[in-house]
Amino acid sequence: MYDAEGHNAPINPLPPVVTLLVVLIAAVEAIFQLGEAGIIGGATGAAWRIMIADQFGFSNAAVYLMWDTGQYPPELMLRFVSYMFVHANFVATLFSVVFILALGKFVAERVHWLAFLAIFVGSGILAALAQAIVMGPTKAMLGAGAASYGLIGALSWILFTEQRAAGQNGLRAFRLIAALGVLLAVFSILFGGHDWFERVAGFFIGFGICAALRPVAGAGLTYWRDRMRRGRDMDI
Repeated sequence: MYDAEGHNAPINPLPPVVTLLVVLIAAVEAIFQLGEAGIIGGATGAAWRIMIADQFGFSNAAVYLMWDTGQYPPELMLRFVSYMFVHANFVATLFSVVFILALGKFVAERVHWLAFLAIFVGSGILAALAQAIVMGPTKAMLGAGAASYGLIGALSWILFTEQRAAGQNGLRAFRLIAALGVLLAVFSILFGGHDWFERVAGFFIGFGICAALRPVAGAGLTYWRDRMRRGRDMDI
């Protein structure tokens, strides 16, 4: 019997913007793995991860240097974005890829691709800035952890608005971040570290950016424009 759906792919296609981010992160890690295995790069290949991290990782010290000197060279400003694509090890890369694949598909299918990039990159940039202010000049950051948690924030906002639109209280939208928050607390207690702050910051920033770009049921920025117009009309 002819199957009308037989031509469909067994795996749902990913939005191009999600594919692009995953490919970039995976490509960087693949180069590191090949270098560490001695397949490329010769004697220096094993040190590529450290070298690239030093050059493109986010450095709190660099931020404080820019503040102190009042100069913002492009090579240091670039670190606000480039650090998201350089991870400390293979496991960290794997976690980022899994998060982006799982969460990115849901979010990217419900917002414009530019809004998706704004959520991902904006969460990474602002979370890095927030942790630099809070943690001081000695810390550094690598990986897409904060940006990935920004996607969790966006997911939470989307689910919240959809559940409220369906007449529900919307609290179920925060179950994922609650579970991940418990895991973060456990890992911080057992293994130490302060990366929990940048991830929590990424969540709230992603939540806020998505709320601004997709206020209610996908209305977009026109929602805020209409609200402002109604407010001006009421004042008149």
